[in-house]
Amino acid sequence: MQTFMLISLMVIIGAFIGGLTNLIAIRMLFRPFNPIKIGSYQVPFTPGLIPKRRGELAEQLGNLVVGHLITVEGVKSKLFDNMLIQEIRTWFKKKVHELSTSSSTLEEWWKGQSGGEWSATKTKGRFTTSVAKTLVKTADEYRGEPLQNWLPESIIHKGETLIPETADLLLEKGKVYVRSHEGKAKIEEMVSRYFSTKGSFGGMVGRVVTNIPISGRIQYELLRLLDDHKSQEFIESQLRREFEELKEKNLDELFPNADWEGRANQIAEEIAKKVPVLGEWDKPMSEWAYRYEAQLVDSLMPAVLETLSSIIERNLQRMLMNLKLDEIVEDQVNSFPLPKLEQVILSIAKKELKMIALLGALIGASVGLVQGLIALMFF
Repeated sequence: MQTFMLISLMVIIGAFIGGLTNLIAIRMLFRPFNPIKIGSYQVPFTPGLIPKRRGELAEQLGNLVVGHLITVEGVKSKLFDNMLIQEIRTWFKKKVHELSTSSSTLEEWWKGQSGGEWSATKTKGRFTTSVAKTLVKTADEYRGEPLQNWLPESIIHKGETLIPETADLLLEKGKVYVRSHEGKAKIEEMVSRYFSTKGSFGGMVGRVVTNIPISGRIQYELLRLLDDHKSQEFIESQLRREFEELKEKNLDELFPNADWEGRANQIAEEIAKKVPVLGEWDKPMSEWAYRYEAQLVDSLMPAVLETLSSIIERNLQRMLMNLKLDEIVEDQVNSFPLPKLEQVILSIAKKELKMIALLGALIGASVGLVQGLIALMFF
């Protein structure tokens, strides 16, 4: 009986020591959080392993995340996953439909999204001001230069090719007018006025010629003149001369008293009215947004997704490098409170840590049993 009690006592003591040792070892992973000193002497094993090596641990975790966990290939596989892209398209389509059927104005919606920092008035004002400044700057840059120095060659070439067509058009219009009843009446009026300005003799001659079809003869000669190729050449030469003189002039010469700033503001206001969405900002979206719904969903969104995918794919490695994920992880680990870190780890590995303590107790009990048996054999 005494032997049994001795062996049992040694087993219990061994189990207690083994379990307690493992519990202390587990706690020493974290505690104490700070070094303990007696005078200038630092007590061994203080601080705990993780607090003492937290800097190295943070650095190694950062390298692990960048080198093996968040890789370019892994991020690409998630970003370009067909299911993710389809979810984005479905979400975008739903949001566009909600907006296109909303009774709110775009300004009201945008104020809700931006916290009231944006308005249609400010947007239009900025837009028109920017456009007007650009127009004035452009006018200041070019208005002192001859037109031929800054007009596109295509426009100048087009103007030159239109000269023969313009001459033909003028001659054709002239012939139509001369043949018309109005043209004939005008010729008769001019003939009568001509003779009436020549005194009494001219008036007498005018009364005589009124009975002679002289206006018809003049009409005939005018038509012959308009049909003559010499007239065509003359008009073309005059048009070419005017066009050459026009190319040598600048905007200040063509419009000497022009109010460039005022005109630029007017043009900018008109442009703002024609710009999609901006000109309809203060109207309920249900009145106008439906016109853009199909275009946004079927054209714009696929194009944007494709463009973004291409940009991300080309620059993903550089983007990840610029993010410096290793430094982020390192900073987060170094700034994470040690008591909280201990609590998190112990809560995650609670069962396993209990098993380690029990294993220590089991090993300790086994050692106590062996010691008791040895004591019985030799003593």
